[in-house]
Amino acid sequence: MKNVLFYAALLLGLVGLFTSCVDERFTDDPSCVISFSSDTISFDTLFTTVPSRTASFLVYNHNKKALKISSARLVGGEQSLFRMNVDGRLPDPSNRVTNIQIKAQDSLFVFVELTINPTEQDAPVYFEDAIEFIVNGVKSEVKLIGYGQDAIIFRGKSWKQDTTLTDNRPYLIFDYIHVAKGATLTLKEGTRLFFHSNANLIVDGNLKSKGTLEKPVLMRGDRFDRMQDVDETPYDYLPAQWGSVYLQAPKGNHEINHTIIRGGEMGVILVGMGVTYPKLLLKNSQIHTMKQYGIYTQNASLTVENSEISNCGKACMAIIGGESKVVHSTIANYFEWDSREEPAVLITNYILNDNLVYLFPITSSVFENSIIYGNHANEITLQKDTFGSLFNVLLSDCLIKAKKDDRIEYRNITWAPSQNSGEGQSVRDTVFMNTSIQKIKETGYYNFQLAERSIAIGKANRTVSERYPIDRFGKNRLEDMAPDLGAYEK
Repeated sequence: MKNVLFYAALLLGLVGLFTSCVDERFTDDPSCVISFSSDTISFDTLFTTVPSRTASFLVYNHNKKALKISSARLVGGEQSLFRMNVDGRLPDPSNRVTNIQIKAQDSLFVFVELTINPTEQDAPVYFEDAIEFIVNGVKSEVKLIGYGQDAIIFRGKSWKQDTTLTDNRPYLIFDYIHVAKGATLTLKEGTRLFFHSNANLIVDGNLKSKGTLEKPVLMRGDRFDRMQDVDETPYDYLPAQWGSVYLQAPKGNHEINHTIIRGGEMGVILVGMGVTYPKLLLKNSQIHTMKQYGIYTQNASLTVENSEISNCGKACMAIIGGESKVVHSTIANYFEWDSREEPAVLITNYILNDNLVYLFPITSSVFENSIIYGNHANEITLQKDTFGSLFNVLLSDCLIKAKKDDRIEYRNITWAPSQNSGEGQSVRDTVFMNTSIQKIKETGYYNFQLAERSIAIGKANRTVSERYPIDRFGKNRLEDMAPDLGAYEK
């Protein structure tokens, strides 16, 4: 970060060489003041010892004569945790820059950074300072604020024995954390894992993520700042902010409950070899906004209950061979960060690679009381080989965005009206509360709970719902006689 300020200073200093010869009269009139593009520079929560992004603001001289800023200083002086660069100039040891010239009807940049020292506290701590400007004896200032959060930092950490992480402080992960063969990583309720760019969770043993409705486990990227777009979109809303969760033990037995995994390259990858399937039970959870797949399984045993898998650059769920069961879950793909070719759900018993066919028999794949939807015309693909390999697939009592299909794999399906009414895309499907990130300041973020008049309301098989009476957010599905499809009861 110091390098950023240095190069900014060098660049602006060179600009100053070409403008210093301009002859312009200065005014000492106290009524001639400066103004700012922002009166407050706010840094979202920062992990202590980790430098912030570089923020900036403009200082304007809207007067008809040039001004001399006699002083610009960080009020905290030598003790300030902030750093600044004023018009290409770095401050002296007391954090002050003097004799700054600003031409009439002109402006200059101020760059600011922040690094917070450890606070030795579990809760975030508030920090503030200000940059004070003095022009013609008149003082004005821009406030600087931020929150610091102590975190436990892991860099390429590997556990060879059973390990438990708790919610006392968040965990900041660089490179990877690794669970060795035979070991189990347990994430207690409320555990927060913040992954730096390209960092991964790699499990060669077992993973037990034990969140609760009130205190879910969280896995996300470590950026708290926002994009410089119209909506100031948080980076936490973007895909590819970190890596993936790799569950790669051939005999692994994993459980993920009340856990939110979002903003990565891929969500959960579960790959087995041979006839012994690694197992994953995912329930009451959300996997959201992945650059590639939300869940990718190959030759594995997957159970998904009361969960949302949404907004992925490829399929939300790719099931290749093995066995799977998906009940009362919402698979919704309205990915807007890039073009998408794959459907929301892909179920196949083979892979074609370099003109070679690799078979992965499906011993059983069952979807019940679930929603498979998105912004494509077809959001499901059942891909069966021609060699007679096992393909035991059944989708029952589901809402699916696709053309009606009479294959034996479908039973009691509600097909999308827009794809089956004969009127094509002129017919709108009302399913979810909000399926767009456009204009989020006005409309809010994605919300895959059911809309007021959703076509998924009352369509669930009650017998199935009786085995799963509580939805993802703790609402009872059986309070009326007609429970709803998907993870959320209206």
